[in-house]
Amino acid sequence: MLVLLQLESRQLSSGWKNEAINPKNINPKNYPHRERLIELLKEKGYEIKEIKEKIPLSESKKLIQEADLIVCIDSYLQHLCWYVGKQAIVIWGISDPEIFGHSENINILKDRSYLRKDQMLRWEQAPYVPESFSPPEDIMKEIEKMV
Repeated sequence: MLVLLQLESRQLSSGWKNEAINPKNINPKNYPHRERLIELLKEKGYEIKEIKEKIPLSESKKLIQEADLIVCIDSYLQHLCWYVGKQAIVIWGISDPEIFGHSENINILKDRSYLRKDQMLRWEQAPYVPESFSPPEDIMKEIEKMV
């Protein structure tokens, strides 16, 4: 089974850096447990294709169509999956899936208490809060329900 992953997104550009709240310039949407989730997927025998770089839209659509399962952070990929008509498991941290997500996806949010206070402000200016994300074992439970 081919699993398409996107667990990291671009680094913040200099225009969005805020050293006071995000001194390491880490994208606040990046999944902090990436390595462990990949390890768990490999243990179950899943074939993994990970998107880590910018790729053309046509290639993204092709990868979505070829994948048996898609797991991603709140990024362009979850919106493209919705557009293509393919369900994804979307991992959320500080952004609200009720505002920015698609109900057709499986939206995993650890706890609403971690959501940004003002969801309409630029997410790039938010701090990186690794504890806001669900652990990889919870993601695996959702994956196992789908297969």
